Amino acid sequence: MYLPKSKYIVKFTKGGEFTKSDGSRYVGSYIETYKGNVYEGKTFNSKSKKLIDLRGGPDEHTLTAKFKSDRIVPTEEDYKKGTFKRYIVQDKRTNKIVEVSYKNYIKLSNELYTESVVISWELSKPLENLNKGPYIYFGAKAKNKEAVLEAEKTIQGLSSFLNNYGQFVV
Repeated sequence: MYLPKSKYIVKFTKGGEFTKSDGSRYVGSYIETYKGNVYEGKTFNSKSKKLIDLRGGPDEHTLTAKFKSDRIVPTEEDYKKGTFKRYIVQDKRTNKIVEVSYKNYIKLSNELYTESVVISWELSKPLENLNKGPYIYFGAKAKNKEAVLEAEKTIQGLSSFLNNYGQFVV
């Protein structure tokens, strides 16, 4: 496959704009053709591998439209169990974080441009830590904060999004 040099431009990415076909992030030189397609490398030939463009495109508005937070509240059954699952998704292109229903979590977590995590949220009292002699019994706030900090290893900035660790505790 031949393409004259006048029909493409060689550029460089530091990452976050493209992924390879296996889903891994691409960093380095890339070729952008006059049709808007992007390929790995500095020279265009029949062995050039096409990249997946995460910068948006014609369907960017439809993807952004479905990337909204859902109204999530624990059910009566969740309160009986003492915990419930919170489904968090981050758009890697914009770093926007949303909390979604399980149904939307399944849809969004399969997208190449998202990072997702499930947090088990404590609903039972005590809210604060209790000191009983030499022992500390961790309250819901401490447990929820620990869960958020652990999930923040996957989704950076999550502790700014979920910072009311006593939310929903009764």
